[in-house]
Amino acid sequence: GTAQCEGAEDGTACSSGACLEGTCTALTTVSGTVTEQESLDMDSPAAGATVSVHQTTLSTTADEFGDFSFHEFPGLWFFESSKEDTWGFIELYAVPAEGRSDFEVVVAADAFMAQIEKDLLVDIDDTKGMVTLLFEPAGGMGGETATLSEPHDFSLTFDADGEPVLSDKVLPGDEGPILTFGGVDLTEELTVTPVGVDGVNACDLEYPGTVYPVMAKVITVVDAWCTPLP
Repeated sequence: GTAQCEGAEDGTACSSGACLEGTCTALTTVSGTVTEQESLDMDSPAAGATVSVHQTTLSTTADEFGDFSFHEFPGLWFFESSKEDTWGFIELYAVPAEGRSDFEVVVAADAFMAQIEKDLLVDIDDTKGMVTLLFEPAGGMGGETATLSEPHDFSLTFDADGEPVLSDKVLPGDEGPILTFGGVDLTEELTVTPVGVDGVNACDLEYPGTVYPVMAKVITVVDAWCTPLP
C-alpha cells in the first residue's frame, strides 16, 4: 500500500498492513519454535518467551510448546528473543513475501550461563552483550577467527569434546566452528570481520556490510560463510 503513516512507530497497524518508515506496508506470516538452552546437551520449549522484530512494535509470545506465529514485513530483519531469567538472542533472518514457517529461535538459561562462567573462570557481564559467530565450514574447520569494532572481555569456542574453552580461534571439534565474544560493549552499529585460515579458506559475512546491534544480556548471532582457497 502507499497510504502514509507518518509519526507512527514501525509496526503500528494501519489501513494496508503496518507502518514501515512512514508507509503502510503489507505483512506476511512467520512462525517457528523457541527453545531454552538449559545446558550444553539439554533444552526445552521456551513457553512464554517473547519474539519480536528489532526496532519495531511487531512481537508475539510463544505458547506452552514454544511455538509462535505473527505477521512481519518481508525483507531482512533482526529477530529478538527474550524470557525472564534467560539471556536473549538476536539474529538476522530473511523473510520472503510468502512468509516463513521454519524459524528456530533460542534463549539461554541464566543457570547455563553461570555454568559456563564457572567452567571458564570468567565473569559474564549481563550489563554488556555477547556475539557468537557461526562459521559455515568450507575447506577446513578450525583456525577461523574474527575481529569486532567494539572491545570485548574474552572469547571462547568449543573443543573436540564439545566443552567450552577460552580461545580467540575456532578449534576442530564436533560442535562445529563457533566463536563467541563475551563482555561486548553496547552499540547499534557493531561491525564484524570474519577471518579465515591462512592458505585454507576466506571468510565473510553471510550478508556483507551488515552492522549488528549489541544489547545487554543478549547474544547477537553472526553468520559467517567461508570459501576454500584454490
